[in-house]
Amino acid sequence: MPDFKLVISDPSSTSSKVENVKVKVSDKVQAQSGEKEGKNLPIAKMNEKIKQSLNADMFVTLEIIKQEGDKLSKIKTHFRIEVDSMVPDNEIWISQEASEKYGASEFEAKAYRTKAFQLTIDQNKSSLIGRKIGDVVELGTLGVPLKLKITGGSDNSGFPMRPDVGGGVKKRLLISGPPGYHPEEDGERRRKTVRGNMVVQELVQVNAIILR
Repeated sequence: MPDFKLVISDPSSTSSKVENVKVKVSDKVQAQSGEKEGKNLPIAKMNEKIKQSLNADMFVTLEIIKQEGDKLSKIKTHFRIEVDSMVPDNEIWISQEASEKYGASEFEAKAYRTKAFQLTIDQNKSSLIGRKIGDVVELGTLGVPLKLKITGGSDNSGFPMRPDVGGGVKKRLLISGPPGYHPEEDGERRRKTVRGNMVVQELVQVNAIILR
């Protein structure tokens, strides 16, 4: 079975702050298994003060604007937070491997609480298969206990899951609203192909939110 993307959103991230920080490579931060394949998040070490300042919980995003030829590109990576009192104020430590995306071992970045990130999930090892929209599952692959609520998903043709269609089937239905159709006028309906509310092997993406 192919891998699929698990897109995880944090509904509590709306109150996050942005801080300018100095990011440094440290040999005290090790690369994580599966990090390069997108199956795990890299580690970012920071002290408790900056974590509180960012209103961060478990994850942080580090973002820079990088000159690439004649274009400016936004480079950002999502990290799992580890609190370490040895890290100075206004500083964040990452691994050498994680720094390669930024092209420097020391740089200035914008840091903020992660709003959403995605993981590559092996369907053969996933407990998501057979679950439905609204089900709550626990994810243990990130090194932190994470409780997730399934909110939707889509297959490789872009057909979305709908909570009001049972099972893992694909159906063509007359619908009046999302997911699957966004009417331009009230009362407008169209016949669209959609997926049922169950996570099946044919999906390429599953969406979920973090529960606390």
